[in-house]
Amino acid sequence: MSTPSTSVLLADFQFLTRQGIAALIGDLENFDVIKQIDDPKELAVSVNEVKPDLVVLDVSDDDTYLINELEEMRSREESSFLIISNNQNKQSVQRLLSIGIKGIVTKNCSEEEIINAIKAVTGGNRFFCNTVLDLVVGNDDAEDCEPTNLSPREYEVLKFITKGFKTHQIADELHVSVHTINSHRKNILKKLNLKSPAELIVYALESGLVKT
Repeated sequence: MSTPSTSVLLADFQFLTRQGIAALIGDLENFDVIKQIDDPKELAVSVNEVKPDLVVLDVSDDDTYLINELEEMRSREESSFLIISNNQNKQSVQRLLSIGIKGIVTKNCSEEEIINAIKAVTGGNRFFCNTVLDLVVGNDDAEDCEPTNLSPREYEVLKFITKGFKTHQIADELHVSVHTINSHRKNILKKLNLKSPAELIVYALESGLVKT
């Protein structure tokens, strides 16, 4: 039995960018762009009409109308949302995180990173490139846009860390060895480009990677 295609609504308001993203998604197995729109005012109606599995859209820093519409849709629609934008404003990124957006990448990300983001968000996981996370925590030294794609198990470990659990306590909770948890800790720090557990907790809470 073949896997059902993931239906995608693409909303990008620049023609060339929209065509490029549509071509990228069209080349993915089991993904189907069922509608493209170029007017922000069409977004809510279009999502309600076609009910896509995934909405991929551009949101600019100053587009309060679209962000408000997005918040309304998040509260009533079952679609997943991925933002592919040139957002460089901390407040707008934090607003997107606060309304439950699980994926944000920039248009400077590589093809592989954007594909990983699409697949992660479709699978119910979070995906934020480091450029976006660095905006949230104020790291001005970031020069890359590497993906931050934690595994479900790494998210579990991260949630325990932010609650103050020690390594051996997390191991007991997850019924694994202390060595395994230490490996997860190292992987999480590496993926998030952080150096200490303290930085990790701030990163996780302020970016919305985990909820308190």
